Amino acid sequence: MASLRDIKRRIKSVRNTSQITKAMQMVASAKMRRAQELALAGRAYVSALANVFRHLQESIADCDSPLMQRSPNGKQLVVVITTDRGLCGGLNANLMKEVLVRCPQEADYVTIGAKLNPQFARTGRNLVASFSLADGFGEAELKPILDFIRKSYEDGTYNSVSVIYQKFINVMVQRPHLTELLPITPDELLAVAQQDKMPDTDNAGFLLEPTPSALLASILPLYFANLLTQMVLEGKASEQSARMVAMKSATENAKTLIGELTLEYNKARQTQITNELLEITTAMKAME
Repeated sequence: MASLRDIKRRIKSVRNTSQITKAMQMVASAKMRRAQELALAGRAYVSALANVFRHLQESIADCDSPLMQRSPNGKQLVVVITTDRGLCGGLNANLMKEVLVRCPQEADYVTIGAKLNPQFARTGRNLVASFSLADGFGEAELKPILDFIRKSYEDGTYNSVSVIYQKFINVMVQRPHLTELLPITPDELLAVAQQDKMPDTDNAGFLLEPTPSALLASILPLYFANLLTQMVLEGKASEQSARMVAMKSATENAKTLIGELTLEYNKARQTQITNELLEITTAMKAME
């Protein structure tokens, strides 16, 4: 049996750990709420774009934007939105399993978050770039990523760009989700226009300048940027949710362990007191 000093040392160590995990749980909870607010705020922008697409839907099929053209000779690019830090349960492991199952070996990969980079090296996947984003990232931090993806697609290096990320369902559930980001298809834009919930208005009340096709071509980069931003925000919300749940579980496990160690300490202390009483009693009888 461990000595009383060793048990007290373990109790103190576990209690200190539980205080750290509790603090991390509270921080993750606050960051999760902020990420959720940003994701919800972005939906208003999507709605506004959808309203514009609705008034331009007759010109969608005629649009010749580079973001709607597919290069015949390019490769596939897969953007993986992961985390830069751990302590978020099986979030990254589940995402990597999905990558191995659903994404081709011969594709090029870009990661937003560096946590899975060693796994890409071990599995022989071609990682061409890796970016990191802070929890409160802004447009300036996201611009290099958008520019890299857009330029690589428009110059024909890639004929399609897919994104795999953890889609935020609720605090307890996050699911890996794979979607095609580029090329943007007419059917996709028409579907977005139909999803708009804003009240319909007469097209005659809108002055479109320059031509509808030119206007559509200038709006598509904003749509592309917004799509990727929303996916990153989903990944951030999923990360903080998973970390909050993991830290809550760690805190509860620490409390359980402290209870078990306290019981063990009390038993050991009782045994020690009993042995001391026996020694005193034996010594007194020997002196009689």
